[in-house]
Amino acid sequence: MNISGLVGALLPVFFVLALGYLAGKRNTFDADQAAGLSKLALSFALPASLFVSMTDIRRDLLLQQGRLVLALILAHSGLFLVAWFLLRMAKSIRGTPSLIYALMLSTSATPVFGLAVLEPVLGPTSAGAVGLVALAINLTVPVAVILLEMDAAAKHQQGPTDHSKPNPILTGINAGLKSPLLWGPILGIAVVLAKIHLPGVITSCFELIGSATSGVAVFAVGLVLAAQPVRLSPTVFVGSFARVTVQSAVLFVLLHILHVVSPFAREALVCCSFPLATVVVLFAARYRAAESESASMLLISTLALAITVPAILWMSR
Repeated sequence: MNISGLVGALLPVFFVLALGYLAGKRNTFDADQAAGLSKLALSFALPASLFVSMTDIRRDLLLQQGRLVLALILAHSGLFLVAWFLLRMAKSIRGTPSLIYALMLSTSATPVFGLAVLEPVLGPTSAGAVGLVALAINLTVPVAVILLEMDAAAKHQQGPTDHSKPNPILTGINAGLKSPLLWGPILGIAVVLAKIHLPGVITSCFELIGSATSGVAVFAVGLVLAAQPVRLSPTVFVGSFARVTVQSAVLFVLLHILHVVSPFAREALVCCSFPLATVVVLFAARYRAAESESASMLLISTLALAITVPAILWMSR
């Protein structure tokens, strides 16, 4: 493992994260501007980058990734459902908190940190892994939205039924289908499978907006951290440790059970050790459950990048 390359990859991430945090503390950006930066990164720049990255994968190599995709779906959607089922048995976190914690365990900030951390260390193949992991994450989030909306609706059953509110299941499915992070990798895969060669000028168009992904996304996370109160507690430390270890362990087991042989497997393992997804913090605020805990876990698991990334790289060498 190249230590200097790893330091060179992580140091810029923490620098930009600190810039975002300081900008948030100085109120340089208001809440709407911070949300706009996050939307720019995750709804425009990253989907464009993932689309181009997926089109660069050879068709024969892409066709061999079926087992890896299955392992990733089980390590995301499967882990979410299992974690939710187990966590909801605890009376203290029954209901919405159990969904928030389950989503924290099963989704990572791969769309935010993936390209910034992995490309300098592992090279261009990491972009394909980030695309596949982002695809698995965006198959999981709609399921969480459905359950969160159903739980919120159940809390208001005492009052008169409001037929004007959308169906929670349709809300979740609609949220998933509208996500550019879902369609970016899918369209890239479709282009490769259809043997369509993109002209250089089209690739350059997507690469130009995609080049903004890493810096803007990490800066936006710094703004989110600055806006949320940080409270350290045993729950926060245990949750942070679980976030950066459990999913990687689950995927490691699945890779061996399914006999996955893929150049993207190592990168996928590292992705699963990344901090919790920023969408978890947003959901916690929206549904008023585990708000300070999720923000604190985001901070601690982000700082843990300095440990988890080299640890996973060393163990998977």
